[in-house]
Amino acid sequence: MPDTIQKLLLQIAALQKEADKYKRSFEDLQQEKLFSEKVLDSLPGIFYLYDDNSNIIRWNKNHETLTGFTAEELPNRKMLDWFDKADGERIAEEVKTLSQTGERREVEADLIIKNGSKIPYYFTGVQMTVEGRNYMLGVGVELTEIKKVQDALKKSEEKYRTIFENAVEGIFQTTPDGKIISANPAMAHILGYSSPEELIGTIKDLKNQLYVSLDARDDFIRQIITQKTISGFELQFYRKDGNSMWAAIHARPVFDETGRLKLIEGLLADITEQKRATEELRQREAYLRKENIRLRHNIKDRFRFGKIIGKSPAMQEVYEHILKASATDANVIIYGESGTGKELVASAIHEMSDRNRQRFVAVHCGAIPETLLESEFFGYTKGAFTGANKDKSGYLDHADKGTLFLDELGEISLSVQVKLLRVLEGKGFMPVGGNTVRHPDMRIIAATNRNLMAEVEKGAIREDFFYRIHIIPIHLPPLRERREDIPLLIEYFIKTFGKGKTIPPLTGKMLDTLLNHRWPGNVRELQNVLYQYIVLNKFDLAPISSEPIVITKDISIGDENGISFQAALENFEKKIITRALEQNRWHREKTAAGLGLPPRTFFRKMKKYGLIRQK
Repeated sequence: MPDTIQKLLLQIAALQKEADKYKRSFEDLQQEKLFSEKVLDSLPGIFYLYDDNSNIIRWNKNHETLTGFTAEELPNRKMLDWFDKADGERIAEEVKTLSQTGERREVEADLIIKNGSKIPYYFTGVQMTVEGRNYMLGVGVELTEIKKVQDALKKSEEKYRTIFENAVEGIFQTTPDGKIISANPAMAHILGYSSPEELIGTIKDLKNQLYVSLDARDDFIRQIITQKTISGFELQFYRKDGNSMWAAIHARPVFDETGRLKLIEGLLADITEQKRATEELRQREAYLRKENIRLRHNIKDRFRFGKIIGKSPAMQEVYEHILKASATDANVIIYGESGTGKELVASAIHEMSDRNRQRFVAVHCGAIPETLLESEFFGYTKGAFTGANKDKSGYLDHADKGTLFLDELGEISLSVQVKLLRVLEGKGFMPVGGNTVRHPDMRIIAATNRNLMAEVEKGAIREDFFYRIHIIPIHLPPLRERREDIPLLIEYFIKTFGKGKTIPPLTGKMLDTLLNHRWPGNVRELQNVLYQYIVLNKFDLAPISSEPIVITKDISIGDENGISFQAALENFEKKIITRALEQNRWHREKTAAGLGLPPRTFFRKMKKYGLIRQK
């Protein structure tokens, strides 16, 4: 009996343990069910599970909230009850395809909610098979806000399309290599085509068949990449009939995610008539300028020409040359001693030329160290050399469309002459450290106090460079050869420097001295003398004047056997300079004036021959 009771107790304990196990499993299932319901209820749209008879057997809370039907009402609605006839037929076809193929289906339709409203929805459906029975599982997402955005985009696109189709300006998109990928009717019409399709179909490659100037095209591409947007850029194109036309382009680049140029898009306006009118106006201005020149040719007694003072026959001839040079765009070379006013002549030519609205860039070549000549003329790019922290434009860039005045042309090195020659020949130049060729449009006016032909013979000036510059030569006379102009210059400088000052009158002796002085420094020397007189009330020509130095017979060439002709000349030149310095007690300015040499040239020769005394 006790054994029986013991077994019974053990059986009861085992049953209790099994009951606890099932209880825990039931609680786990309940928790899992609650979790699943929470997941379903958290879905943003509606969730549904239909059997193969189109009965709904599972849904989420949103299904009730969004449709307005209660949990008791939903099981009474078949799948197609949610749609009107047209949408219902489409849904039925999709469900049929799903059951046959088992592939996921997607469809947009209007869901009819309890109050009768139609709400646009996006539905999905997948097939699920459990114990041999098929079910359809899916979600629906409301499209109301998305539809609003789509409608707004559609209206915006229609508005843009209307503007695109009816714009007067040409609207285009091209690839970086020039292929047109989009164009409006105006773009086609401007270029002489009947439609955008004909334009795009005919012009396969914009860079080879439309641009009149490939250099201008390259400049356009380069500028749009560096400036990001470009406005009013003028380009010349070929029309369908082969005639050229001018267009103003407003464009911007479109870059891909790597930063590479992907597209160029913009507007194009036909400015052919404006360009023609501008050209006609320019021609009329040129005609009037030439007519003015012709009339001025008849004025024989000109006391002043711009800022240039003088009525002597020598200066009248200079005026004639200035007038002729200003009527052309040819290069000019001005010869004259230091102080004769070469820059004034160059400026006068520029001001009377067609380039007068552009820059006049004056470069004193002798003042630039030879090591900097190239970078100063052609500019440099960032990183070209130590200290090049940013791009810098050179003189040629500054003078583009204007005039470049090269004073002391003989100081330019042969290497720079070669590069300038390439520019003069239309081959362009590259900045130091750069790899892009630039093509400036400029006129060169040069000036020198040297005999350039002699420099060519010595090899200091390239012959081809000389002939490119030496198109219109103008020779400025020294002041000692136009003494009749000295009174006019005296009057001009006194009026200029003496405004608002009480100036003691020049005596007859002073005037006689001024008229008879040799003026090795020319007009600049006269200007300095009068300025000193007005400011310091001091009239003294001695410090800045010297009588010509005469080479006496006691300076011999010496025994020059065994050395070159050039070395013999240099030895002789050194002896002359040394003797002249001794005669003037080593006063360099007086010695330079006495020898008739410009001060810079004289000091350079002193340095060359080791005649600079240490103080």
